[in-house]
Amino acid sequence: MMLAAGLAAAHTVWPERPVENPLARYALGPSARFGFTGRVEERLSAGSYLYLRVRDAAGAGHWVATLTSTASATADVDVQIFARAEDFHSRRLGRDFSPLLFGTVRSRAPETR
Repeated sequence: MMLAAGLAAAHTVWPERPVENPLARYALGPSARFGFTGRVEERLSAGSYLYLRVRDAAGAGHWVATLTSTASATADVDVQIFARAEDFHSRRLGRDFSPLLFGTVRSRAPETR
């Protein structure tokens, strides 16, 4: 009984804040999603997320956030983008990204000749 009262009091003092899912907020429509190939130039770990700076074939650099558990460890990658934030602040990294892409990053398949 005291535990229940303590939890109720704690909830009053520290009410739960809804956790915002950035993917839902910044999701691209199906026709706006895109992919590219590139080379990873920088990796920033942020808990379960990994921020990668990827240089595409045309030479443009892109910051891409992906799940650490599924990210490629190789430098040459295929990237599929399904969300984009024009201005994004990572509290964990204490850093701003403009823009930040969200997607999957996989090892690029070797080219066959």
